[in-house]
Amino acid sequence: MVAKKWMVFLTILVCSVLGWHYYSCSGSCVFGLSHHLDKPPNVKEVLFFFRVPKTGSEMTVLLLQWLQGINSFHHIRLQNTVNRRLDTFEQVNLREEILGVLSASEGLPVAFDRHVYFTDLKRLLYRRTSAVMKVNYFSSLRDPVDRIVSQFYYRRATPRPNIKLPPHVSTRMPTSYRFQTMEECLEAAEPECSFVTGQHYDLQIPYFCGHDEHCTQLNNARALEQAKTNVELHFRVVGVLEQLNCTLRVAEQRIGTFFGGVQQLYFKELLGKANKGRKKCTFFKKEKNTYVFLEPRKNKNHGRPKQLREDLQMALRKNLTMEYMFYSFVKQRLLEQCGKNQTKN
Repeated sequence: MVAKKWMVFLTILVCSVLGWHYYSCSGSCVFGLSHHLDKPPNVKEVLFFFRVPKTGSEMTVLLLQWLQGINSFHHIRLQNTVNRRLDTFEQVNLREEILGVLSASEGLPVAFDRHVYFTDLKRLLYRRTSAVMKVNYFSSLRDPVDRIVSQFYYRRATPRPNIKLPPHVSTRMPTSYRFQTMEECLEAAEPECSFVTGQHYDLQIPYFCGHDEHCTQLNNARALEQAKTNVELHFRVVGVLEQLNCTLRVAEQRIGTFFGGVQQLYFKELLGKANKGRKKCTFFKKEKNTYVFLEPRKNKNHGRPKQLREDLQMALRKNLTMEYMFYSFVKQRLLEQCGKNQTKN
């Protein structure tokens, strides 16, 4: 009996010491191991692009790759894109990865991108370093039904079974697919295509709501409000794929350090040359004293039909009520920003 009491006492003592040590490091220690920067970051401005899959994010990444040479900043693609919902320690590790890049960036602004749910990196960075830097958040959305349809066919064209979704998410990645068309999948009420209120899914709201469990719950009012609040408080720009003109205009106006000249680059250099008969619009990037090609990368779904049947679209829309509420909120915000920019100009 006495031995058991001593074991309980020692367990509580060890947990208390570890907890005190972690928080005394202001979150910069993980399991008692402290991370030290070689030198404090001298970066004045940072962009973090929270990439939502199948919203045109590859095009935005390509533009950032081109713009880094024009606007004199570094663009870093963070590699761990399969883990999107992070626990506390994983968020700290993400911060340390970012700080490591910033410390070696020689003072130039840095743009990062990654598929990850919303993480307040500004707060985490300020807890870790005394350096004064401007942190910008950027992301983009797409019509919810169009995104789901696009993702359905993309999974069949390029299966990625290793994506690490939260354990409570309702639709897992199957190793094989019964149906090859969205229509068949919907009519059979296959779990992959069924969106049930209260169940958990990797839709668009979690990328703005964050890592709480309710963020992935479909039609959760708390998740919707949390996502809207984060957009208003933290994001300089959230673009909309169906409003590309406004997205690029507002991004250039509000985050000019990174997106300066993006409209000319996209509409005149990229689309203009493509429309004149050039098969590829190619830019160059210098790497280790040599120039390498940067060509547009597109996620193509060759087997995707042009449009989903209207009755099936309506049924999906009905199940995605709060996803559409959030989409409308972001779209209205973008159009208001776009209108203000036109007035200024």
